[in-house]
Order: sequence, then C-alpha cells, then structure tokens
Amino acid sequence: MSGAVSNSLEGPDGGRPGWVAVLAFWTKNLMEIGITKGLGIMLPILQIQLTSQMWIIGWIASLTTATSGFVAPFGGLVSRRFGAGYVMMTCGVMMSAAAIAGSFVENSLQLALLYTLLAGTAIGISNVVAKEAVGRCFTKNYATANGIARTGYSVGLIVFAPLVQVFLDTYGWRGTMLLVGAITMHSVASGAVMVATRQPELDQSNAYQTLPQTEHTNSSSAHESTLRSHCGSLRKFVFKNFEVGLLLNARYWLVAVISCCTIYAYLMWIVYFVSQAQSNGFTLEEAGSFVTIAGIANLFGKISQGLITDRGVMSSWTLVAVCLVMSSVSYLASSLLTSYWPMMTSAVLILFSDGVLSCQTDVLIKQVLGVELLAGAFGWIALKVMLLLVALGFLPGLVYDLTGSYTAAFLLIGSVQAVPLVPLLMLRYSQR
Repeated sequence: MSGAVSNSLEGPDGGRPGWVAVLAFWTKNLMEIGITKGLGIMLPILQIQLTSQMWIIGWIASLTTATSGFVAPFGGLVSRRFGAGYVMMTCGVMMSAAAIAGSFVENSLQLALLYTLLAGTAIGISNVVAKEAVGRCFTKNYATANGIARTGYSVGLIVFAPLVQVFLDTYGWRGTMLLVGAITMHSVASGAVMVATRQPELDQSNAYQTLPQTEHTNSSSAHESTLRSHCGSLRKFVFKNFEVGLLLNARYWLVAVISCCTIYAYLMWIVYFVSQAQSNGFTLEEAGSFVTIAGIANLFGKISQGLITDRGVMSSWTLVAVCLVMSSVSYLASSLLTSYWPMMTSAVLILFSDGVLSCQTDVLIKQVLGVELLAGAFGWIALKVMLLLVALGFLPGLVYDLTGSYTAAFLLIGSVQAVPLVPLLMLRYSQR
C-alpha cells in the first residue's frame, strides 16, 4: 500500500489488487463470525465457569457489535494514514489477541473489556477498510466481487458452529479460545498480502464540498486571527478525514435509510425467528432446519446477485426493488404460517433477499456517492445501524410481551423492510 499510486481505477475485474482485497474482506468476514458466534456458542459454559449470569455474557457479544459500529467512522482516517494493508494486519492481531487473552480471564468483566476494546474496535475498522478497498478496485464486476467477499459470513456460520463445539468437547473453553484466536491470525496474513500488492489510492481533494474558507480580515487582535485560523484548520481536518460533509448530502441519507432498515429487519429476524416458529407450532428441530436451508439460500443470493447485475440481466435498482418487496411480504406472512413448506419458503425468500440486498446496497452507495466517499459512507452508516439497534432493538420483543403473539412484531419488521422502497424510488428518479 505505501507509496503505490494507480492513475486509473478502471478495469474489467479489478486486477490482482482487487482480488487480494476480496480475499482480505472474505477472510475478515470469516474470522468475525468465528469471534462473535464462537462466543455465542460458549455462552452456557462461560456462564458456569465465570460464575456469571447469562444476560451478562450475552451482553458482551452485543457490546462487541455495538463498539464496531461506534468506531466505524474512523476507518477511512486510519486507512488513509497508514494504508489499508497495515490496518487489516493490525485489526487481525487485535481480534486474535482478544480471543487468546480471553482464555486467561477469571471473570466476565475482563472478558468484556477484551472483546469490546480489542475485537469490537478491530471488527468496526476492518469492515470499513476492507469494503472500501474492494469498492476502490472494482468497477464493472463490483457486485460479483462484493458478493464473493461476503460469502465469508455464510461459510463462517456453516464452519464455526460445529468446529467450536468440537473444540469445546475436546479442549474445554480455554483451549477453544486459544484455537479460535490462532485461526483468526489468518486475517494478518491476508492483510500482509495487501501490503505486498500495489493498491490504487484516491485523490479526495474534490470528493466533497468543504466548508467555506475563513477569510482573514484586518483584525486588531493577532490572537483572534490565530484562533480563527486554527478553527478553520480544525474544520477542514474533520471534514477531510471523517467525511462530515456526507451528513449534509441528501442522497447519502437516502442510501443510509435503505441500508439501515434492511440490516435492522434482518437482525431482528435472526433474533426472533426461532421463537416465532415455535410459537406457530413448529418444533425446535424444524425451526433449525428452516434456518439451515435459508442460510444456504443466503449464500446463493450473494453469489447470484453479481451475475445478474454485472452481466446486464437486471439493473441494481430493479433487483433491489424486487428483493425488498419479496422480503417484506415474507416477513408479513411468516407470523401467520403454520405449515412446514410455506414456512420454509418464507425463510428461504427472506434470507435469499438479504443475501442480495447486503451486496446490492453497497453497489447503490457506490453508484450514488462515488468511490471517493465509500469509506465515509460505510463508516457513518455502520454507526447509524448500531444506534438504531440500541434504540429499537428491543421493540419486537416488547410488542410480543404486550400482545402475547409474534404477529404484530413481524408486521412491524415487515413494515420496516418496506420503508426503503420510498428512498429507492427517490434516488432512481433523481438519477434520471
């Protein structure tokens, strides 16, 4: 990364730098699942071994995810300052250190500090840096590259659940954390490959409109003039390194609504679907089979969406609109379904649509805002998602407690998923 400048970002497939960035993003996604879901699988044994309560251990996982959102706006700054490859290496070390050091903790407070400060920060920064690196390298095949990179999540869900269980049965929870930490060190290797590969850099001088320059007038006070100059420099620094100008961009807020609502609906489905299926009369085994098959559909959606849009079969705008409608209807219907195959179909459509939308929202962000503002857009949107989850993540559960049924809760989730249709149409109209 250091000192390497490319005069052109155009290319049919991103070249070697692009696919190295895809590898780094894929590896980061895989290791993130190992860190977060591995902790989730160890919840019962950690509760016993650390003599803690279940909600405290579960809260650690939530705090880790929340921290990743709060630090995300700094991703663009550190990437430009140190280079994407070095940042990915450092984040890999931090994630690995969190798991390895976690094997030596004696109480839940120590575990919370390690996972929140190390793993949470590393996940938030590396997510923005890796996504921006892929978007920077690819033009024609960006949807395909992004979809391939995001399959790391799906592979992680398939691989780490049984792997962590085997580790627990064989080595205990401390040995499991050591092994997960060792596996996570693969992120360091992928970052090192980025360092060794010439990566394109961007000139961000015209990426956004900065605040007006402070004019120096004939002031009677030299101190006032100096203070004014420092304030102007500070404002320029903040706007340049944190893309604060995005917050004044109407198009940014439209794509942020699309992304935030889609992610919120998906995460609420992940949290409440199994309980909702059981309340509809399905067994735990049947609910598990719904999730497994739907997970495969999610993987297929991530791979197929790139082939659909990059090959010109369907535009990104049309594909996103179709998937928003399809998933919204499935959310609304799922609480009313009591037969096996209709419920299976609903789960498959929801996660297939999420696989498509998780990739295509990034494509829309790049189309609407441009490649120069990707890091800032990804960072600020991640922060908004975390704030939304903190503020409203409890709402479906509260609705269930008040009504005694998941019908109203999933009507709420389906309605949230339908909201992005409005900003999508507004963006499409403005693009013409």
